[in-house]
Amino acid sequence: MTFHLIRLAKPDDGAAVAEIYRPAVVERATSFEINPPDAEAMATRIESCLVRFPWLVAEEDGEVTGYAYASAHRTRPAYQWSVDVSAYVSNRAHRRAIGRSLYEALFRVLALQGFRNAYAGITMPNEASEGFHRALGFTPVGIYRGVGYKLGRWHDVLWLERALVPLDDTPPVPTIDLALLARSPLLDAAIAGKPTPRFRLATDGDVPAVRRLIDTSVRGLSEPLYSGQQIDSALRYLFGPDSRLIADGTYYLAEVDGEVIAAGGWSRRQTLHGGDQFKHGDDPLIDPDREPARLRAFFVDPRWARRGIGGLMFHICSTAARAAGFSALELTATLPGEQLYATLGFAVVERGSVSMPDGVTLETALMRRSLTATPSESR
Repeated sequence: MTFHLIRLAKPDDGAAVAEIYRPAVVERATSFEINPPDAEAMATRIESCLVRFPWLVAEEDGEVTGYAYASAHRTRPAYQWSVDVSAYVSNRAHRRAIGRSLYEALFRVLALQGFRNAYAGITMPNEASEGFHRALGFTPVGIYRGVGYKLGRWHDVLWLERALVPLDDTPPVPTIDLALLARSPLLDAAIAGKPTPRFRLATDGDVPAVRRLIDTSVRGLSEPLYSGQQIDSALRYLFGPDSRLIADGTYYLAEVDGEVIAAGGWSRRQTLHGGDQFKHGDDPLIDPDREPARLRAFFVDPRWARRGIGGLMFHICSTAARAAGFSALELTATLPGEQLYATLGFAVVERGSVSMPDGVTLETALMRRSLTATPSESR
């Protein structure tokens, strides 16, 4: 079998993609379009799609032999975690598992972005396409009877569905636009079938895993900026899970194969830093019209550092904070985290320190940024 490369599409692929698509428009009712798009029109579609959704192509010896892409399932906000998917393979390249490879890569990218469900429509009858989709885990939803008229007859369309992640009742996290994900090495990893994280809300049951993550992250990433004594003291008195963030539904995890490898959140409360062991008394809500939201408790496993996870976590947090009415974010940065936050558009407001009960101090920086700016969020 000839090796085929799966990669992100480019507008320059417009001519090859248009040629693959043309028979579905001109010769069959596979597509309900009547006039086939030319190379320029297809290039525009690819470019437009890649702002939010993945469009992948298969390539053999430099020739594009198939493509698959996702689009919005519906426009109303509650549908935003569901997508429609389509795949087309060149007539010269059938029965080479190209369609399967494209779809499997597409599903991995969509899951990484935070989408939960995929839907596909098939003009009937088409036993080959129906069997292909069923083999990839799709199940029938229903049939639109006589929904389209083309080539002199009315056509039924079978709709199928497939879960992209295990179904549960937990609230979803904000999705990650493809244009943002494309700046992270995680996109290529997902396309290639390498492990990538799933972002989700933290629950009370995650506290032990978060505690282990914090210990691993602080010990693995704080030297040489902090001494061993500072690290030990901070882990005892300062860094730890914040149960209020979890209860408020504003703390997120990145998980790979059931292991928590990163965490981070935002808060609508007064506290700027510290786990449960550091806080005392009430933690009142703040007014989004007068104060910035807090960015809180970002930690990453050293094995997953510098892969763009922190930037994607920041995107999720800032999107949620913006939706809650906040126009700015503020945080207390440790010295190891200051560089990351600077790349995310934060500026130092003032420098200070946090004192622990044992007399050890930790140098920190108060940082702030507007939520109206859009610097790179995935470095």
